[in-house]
Amino acid sequence: MIIVGIVVVVGVILVGSAYYLSTLTTPGGNLIGKPLSTIDYQNLYSVSQKGYGTFNQTLMQKIQNFNGTVLSSGTKPVIIYIGADYCPYCAFQRWPLVMALMRFGNFTNLSYMQSSSTDVYADSPTFSFYGSTYTSKYIVFQGYEQEDRNQNPQQTVPSNYTAVFQQFGSSYPFIDFANKYVASGSFYFPDQLDGKNWTQIIQLLSSSNVLSNEVVTAANAMTAAICKVTPNAPSSVCGNSSITTLTSVLAAYHPSGASSTAETPLQNAQAAGGQSFTMDLASVPTGPRESGR
Repeated sequence: MIIVGIVVVVGVILVGSAYYLSTLTTPGGNLIGKPLSTIDYQNLYSVSQKGYGTFNQTLMQKIQNFNGTVLSSGTKPVIIYIGADYCPYCAFQRWPLVMALMRFGNFTNLSYMQSSSTDVYADSPTFSFYGSTYTSKYIVFQGYEQEDRNQNPQQTVPSNYTAVFQQFGSSYPFIDFANKYVASGSFYFPDQLDGKNWTQIIQLLSSSNVLSNEVVTAANAMTAAICKVTPNAPSSVCGNSSITTLTSVLAAYHPSGASSTAETPLQNAQAAGGQSFTMDLASVPTGPRESGR
């Protein structure tokens, strides 16, 4: 009887595990809107802590200078994200943004999401900040998903954040780094997400491939922008040689008091022990994006 009981329990566990894994190996599955599994969260966190070696100096052109009144909550700078669940370009941008933010704090209730099934790059696997919370000793992060996966209104962005958003075209995705730097549009196209699920993507981020190069270089660029407004805290993140290289490049592209279009051409080269990936980026400092509300 004991042996039979053990066999039954093991069988139940195997069936349950097989069902859960099937939801991960089927794009979308039954996970949309549900919190990330502990395993996926921990694995993505682990990747975020190891990915400093790959960086792209040219990518810093996608981050624009904005000399606005500093957004802060107490002594912490405020990072604002504005996007929409349906938006495929947001789908890509959230991957490196989540990784960058994991270096400064932790999420609770970050959920699985896919972009619209009827838009370009349909069903791109991603996350949603809707319903999530973020805690950090160094920054405050506020993510707004204005529309859901079906383009229905979902969250309203506070009026004190909308002016800058509108100034840069009201397009998704949009990141405001404490009103000192902004990024309008995705850093890359989301084509490398196509046909993959979240677990597969996280696994790919641990190896050398096009997707990992794109996500990690974007995460490091965002990390450098955050380090510029913390300033340079924590040292375990901002003191990394790859990040210090990128923060110096950002300062060179956008010297204090310069407009966002005053860009200084810089050569891309290996520096500080990191590997610099270069690619032909558009000269205008915006990326692929969707029109927002």
